[in-house]
Amino acid sequence: YKTLEAAYHVLQERHVDRPTPDKLLTSALDGAEAYIKRAPTAATPTPSLQPAVRTFQPGTSPTPAITSSGAKGAGCADLAIERPKFTGGTESDLVKASESLDKALATCKTADKTQLERAAIDGMAKGMAECHTYYLDPDRAKEFNKPAQPYSGIGATILAPSVSGGMSEISSVFPNSPAERAGVRSGDRIKIVNGEDVTGFSPDEIASKIRGPEGTEVTLVLVRGTQEQTFTIKRATLTPPRVIQRDFESGKVVMLSISQLNGDVARQTQDLVKKGVAAGAKAFIIDLRNDPGGDLSAAVDIASLFLKNATLVDQVGRDGKKEQVRTNDRFFIDDFKGPVVVMVNERSASGSEIIAAGLRSNGVASVVGTRSAGCVGIAQPRQMPDEGLLLVTLARMQDVKTGEELNGQGRGVKPDLEVKDDADTPDQEDTLAAVGILRDKLAARPGGVGTP
Repeated sequence: YKTLEAAYHVLQERHVDRPTPDKLLTSALDGAEAYIKRAPTAATPTPSLQPAVRTFQPGTSPTPAITSSGAKGAGCADLAIERPKFTGGTESDLVKASESLDKALATCKTADKTQLERAAIDGMAKGMAECHTYYLDPDRAKEFNKPAQPYSGIGATILAPSVSGGMSEISSVFPNSPAERAGVRSGDRIKIVNGEDVTGFSPDEIASKIRGPEGTEVTLVLVRGTQEQTFTIKRATLTPPRVIQRDFESGKVVMLSISQLNGDVARQTQDLVKKGVAAGAKAFIIDLRNDPGGDLSAAVDIASLFLKNATLVDQVGRDGKKEQVRTNDRFFIDDFKGPVVVMVNERSASGSEIIAAGLRSNGVASVVGTRSAGCVGIAQPRQMPDEGLLLVTLARMQDVKTGEELNGQGRGVKPDLEVKDDADTPDQEDTLAAVGILRDKLAARPGGVGTP
């Protein structure tokens, strides 16, 4: 089990939480047993990845934990994998776990050794119980660093269900896309695609069903609030945008929705802020709702547009040593002095949370929305012998002002104003609240809205 062995040593030697052999190998056997017992007729494993492309390099801050949907099993429902007594010996405990896997393979004739090993690695990574450590099998690893590519579809991104077995939902709709023209909205839940019920399907599975040749049609049944609506949409060739701009208050308030922190997104955001200021913008909304993060450098650069010579968050490593994550002053826009609001929700994670926490801690922005994901760390991808990738958390983040831990369940960034969009209304209440805050701040300035 060369790949399992490699992942085991990487986690033991690099992970910020210093896991013990017992913890890692018990979780590995848990994952393997789940594979052994699972029915063999389920769909091929499909991680619930964001459709937006994810690009990471060593020392980056990646997407929340990836989960498998409909993973195929070996079908030996009555087989329990033998659990040896681990004693804390790094190598001896690994030998014991390997022997348990061998016995399971010998007993369950339908089990595949490669799939068993990958299930064990997946279980070991999930056993760390934090969102930045996860395993990508070789097929998924191939997609890991690919840039955004043109495709033929409707022009929307899709999020995994918020509850197990639920409906995936529309995360964002591209401007001037077929989806926007048809009236599809962020927050719509996807129930049926071309007559097929896709409840419980992963975003990737649904996206593959929605995409098709340019000019052909796809029919969706979406659930908005409590009502079902049917949309028939003609597909077009599209390239997913990284930043979407919307103007409010006659252009005095500019909202920039950032789908993911990768590629040249920081430069694109900087260009839009500069153009907005030149066109008369007096305030900005940085919309990070549903943004799962990405490159740490992109998060730092975007925060640095509005903040100079400052610490965004504190980074705590495996040795307990605290380091400061500082702004990149080359990105600072010194001719903008107006107010800023950052919007987050429960799916805003990682770099998104760093931007929100950093700007607020330094008094630059207020935060509107719902509490963020609490998935804030630094992770590094490591190549595995099977050509897969193991993401390993190397450091955690703390709020620079309060010292609070940002990573973990119930943590994250708590908004200054908590507002959740009501799917049963035509308006986006959180967006209206953000615009309202900036309108009031601008009106309170001498001369009111429009005063530099």
